[in-house]
Amino acid sequence: MLKTTKVILILAFLMGFVTLAGVSEAAEPKINLQSLLAQRVPILLEFGRGWCIPCKYMKPILDDMARAYAGKAIVMTVDMDVNKDLVRSFNIRLMPTQVFLMPDGKEFFRNEGTLERDQIIQIFSKMGLSAPAYGATPMGMPPQAQSPYPQAGVR
Repeated sequence: MLKTTKVILILAFLMGFVTLAGVSEAAEPKINLQSLLAQRVPILLEFGRGWCIPCKYMKPILDDMARAYAGKAIVMTVDMDVNKDLVRSFNIRLMPTQVFLMPDGKEFFRNEGTLERDQIIQIFSKMGLSAPAYGATPMGMPPQAQSPYPQAGVR
């Protein structure tokens, strides 16, 4: 009886884990890189997955940057499960990974991990784009996204 209970508990745990790992925010579309490049603007692609904690941290930052650079640059997330061809062609090893592309499609900069708004603005600036008019943060938003990780030593 005890052995059966242990097996049931282990199976329940594994089923819950598999269910959580398969959850994503929303089904991301397959990305057509050629149609993005046809717009002849700088591009920021962030490779990640919906359940990735650092990717979730980056989401409000990327959404903000997409609004701030609308019409001047493309900022978008790339679901690694849906866009396996892009993951291979860009040789993505970690998530999140941000890849900045020049209008001609050449890679300008790559970062593995997270970036803050001011870092993205600096990279776009080096690519020839002027900083957003509002100074990096829209009214009412904090200067940086809140970290999902607790700070050491803070009580």
